[in-house]
Amino acid sequence: MTRSLSAWPPQVADRLVFSRQGRFSAGFARSLAAVCFLAAGAWMSAAAAETFEQTLTHYDSRAVQVPATVVLPQVDPQRPLPWVIMAHGHGGNRDEAGAFGRVAQALAKSGIASIRMDFPGCGESTEPFTQNHLGTMLEDISAARRFIVARWPVDTARIGILGYSMGGRLAVLASERDDYRAMVLWAPVGRDGGAGMWEFLGGAQRWQTLFDDARERGSTTFNTPWGQQQELSLDWFAQLENSRPRSVIAKFTGSVLLMHGADDGAVPPDNSQTLAESAVQAVSVERVLLDGAQHGLGFYSENDLMADRVVSQSARFFKATLTNSLPHADSTP
Repeated sequence: MTRSLSAWPPQVADRLVFSRQGRFSAGFARSLAAVCFLAAGAWMSAAAAETFEQTLTHYDSRAVQVPATVVLPQVDPQRPLPWVIMAHGHGGNRDEAGAFGRVAQALAKSGIASIRMDFPGCGESTEPFTQNHLGTMLEDISAARRFIVARWPVDTARIGILGYSMGGRLAVLASERDDYRAMVLWAPVGRDGGAGMWEFLGGAQRWQTLFDDARERGSTTFNTPWGQQQELSLDWFAQLENSRPRSVIAKFTGSVLLMHGADDGAVPPDNSQTLAESAVQAVSVERVLLDGAQHGLGFYSENDLMADRVVSQSARFFKATLTNSLPHADSTP
């Protein structure tokens, strides 16, 4: 039941800001604004408390403790719930500029629980970034699933997965390990091999140069377009190079929603297009190309309208696929 007022969408906060007008003095206006803001905030916090409960926790994976956030709807605690597992992007964290938290709260309003974690070297993880590669992250996703099933009543036939950027690739690959009913992919790294990360790293030749350096030294230093310095391991390169998300999603039999910014220069939109075209056994596939959006999908550029659209459409998709009685490709009449 944790929530700060700053977590509310800007449009809500805007309605709580009072300007100095008419015959009110500045001091009176400020006092009135403060009282109304606190009263509204208390009311909204109480309303939120009736909707979801948020828990900061850790779970075991690979003999380490993985930081995680669990959001539960306020419903009958004995009732098996649908869940969504969220996988963040390369070098990101389990909040993704508030995006994952907003989706989690929207899901809770529809009776869907969620878990999101920090991958190695990210957020509150205590591991070095050299431990950040497909193998460790996929194991952390599987461990998160085992964790929720062991601790809460889970409707295992109604589990979905959301992945952003590299998390989108992880979501696809994770579907080969465990059964998921629905998948949402935001700006996924979808090309086979390492090609999906070429633009992010500075081109195909730069990818090869860094890969060769990692072969020689065991890892290589990379400065991201956003100012992060990362130590990329040989495993990071080799596992990406050997992975084939197109062949994995071709076997997926659930529902798929892909959302991509039309102006994404870090992970270009053809990455999601190739995944959409490859999902030949999915019960449904929808791809949304967002005009004017870059890789951050509005969350990292304060484009509130774009971010709101991504959150609301993703939440509606999961509500429809995880809580409604929709057909599933592997179901029997």
